Amino acid sequence: MRKTILSIFFACVLPLGLAVPAVADDEGLDNREATQGIETMRAVYDMRKSDPDVMLAYLRGIATNHENLLKEGVEPDLRMVFIAEAVKFITTDPEPEVDIDHAETLEEIAKAVDRLDELGVQMEVCAAATRAYGVDNDTILEPIKPVRSGFIAVMGYQNQGYALVPVY
Repeated sequence: MRKTILSIFFACVLPLGLAVPAVADDEGLDNREATQGIETMRAVYDMRKSDPDVMLAYLRGIATNHENLLKEGVEPDLRMVFIAEAVKFITTDPEPEVDIDHAETLEEIAKAVDRLDELGVQMEVCAAATRAYGVDNDTILEPIKPVRSGFIAVMGYQNQGYALVPVY
């Protein structure tokens, strides 16, 4: 019950919080201190959300991050790795229960994934997780590339200098 209440809370409130930067921009807010001297921001998002509504809010937030980095004069080099239960929400053939309960959200997730692809965000999915959750790699949304191990992908990108952004 508590998990359901928290999920509803985040699904309703998080998108509002993610919309704040657009309003705050008019108030003269920026991230100059954090981005000082940075030409390219390299980050890898470790996406493990188990609630599709909350995951959608984060996907939209990542697109906003991309746009805000450009406003700061920083070139975004963003990557995402879908791991664990998150893989159930990025398929064209979701489990019937997931589809019945979240059909509209899944459509919005597909649109958000397309938007991130348009922005140049590179996306991968852990094949070990797709296997564990019974998701066929051939049904993964097209911009997302299956890889052998999401953990190896995250570690590899960190070793290449990408900052880890956990989305658990």
